[in-house]
Amino acid sequence: MKLIFGGVRGTNPIAHADFLKFGGETTAVLVEGCAGENIIIDAGTGLRALSARLGAGVPGADVLLLMTHYHLDHLMGLPACGLLYDKSCCVEFAAPRRATLKPREVVRRILAKPFWPIQLDQLQARLRFTTLPAVPTAVRQYGGLEVRWCAVHHPEGCHAYRIDEPATGTALVFATDIEWALSSSKEKQHFLTMCRTPYPAQLLVMDGQFSRANLVEFKGWGHSAWEDGIVVAQAAGIKKLLITHHAPHNTDAHLLKIEKAAQRVWSGVALARSGLEVELHG
Repeated sequence: MKLIFGGVRGTNPIAHADFLKFGGETTAVLVEGCAGENIIIDAGTGLRALSARLGAGVPGADVLLLMTHYHLDHLMGLPACGLLYDKSCCVEFAAPRRATLKPREVVRRILAKPFWPIQLDQLQARLRFTTLPAVPTAVRQYGGLEVRWCAVHHPEGCHAYRIDEPATGTALVFATDIEWALSSSKEKQHFLTMCRTPYPAQLLVMDGQFSRANLVEFKGWGHSAWEDGIVVAQAAGIKKLLITHHAPHNTDAHLLKIEKAAQRVWSGVALARSGLEVELHG
């Protein structure tokens, strides 16, 4: 199983020479299974690079697109996603129900007039919409991959996902937009259980937009400190942590300083970068 980062930036994209090393695209990642499965998590502006990667492969790609939540920085790459305009592609949108919103209604709203000229019923790809059940033990099978999810602490709600590949004994957890410091004991327990079950994942990708030094002024914004990610990974028995959802104003130089500080605390941590590919091994 392989993880590819299309975008790692939070809040809004940025294009500037000082942001090239880590990238300025917002959240979107691709998970490739060993049997050719494609799962995309979130549809930020990083989706552009991921859809181009899939479009360059064999025509007729099947994609499961998991949505963590519906804030615009995680959806703004969707209207221009090339996969949606390819009649040979099949794209399934999936997420747990959030308030009264199901995945179909969210996609319809994002594409609605006057914000976009092509509406949902005009897209050429074959589309499916799945509302994932809000059951802690639920598992979605997608080819040879297994998907699990749990709610995490964030304004208007958010879900983290775990993807397992039983054939290779590999697993990863993706948890963007989580505020660990304000999470209840029950929220923390559910998340750690997902990280550990049925065995500790090899990789945790977790929101670390802030540090503990500045998190206090952003309390309630729905994000964690990078130090929290280290605590969570170690508590879950996960050996590798990638910090994501970088603050939009943090330049490459600043993020490199954060990465060095984090690695002085724990050698298993690094900061995610757009274009980074991680191959997982059992």
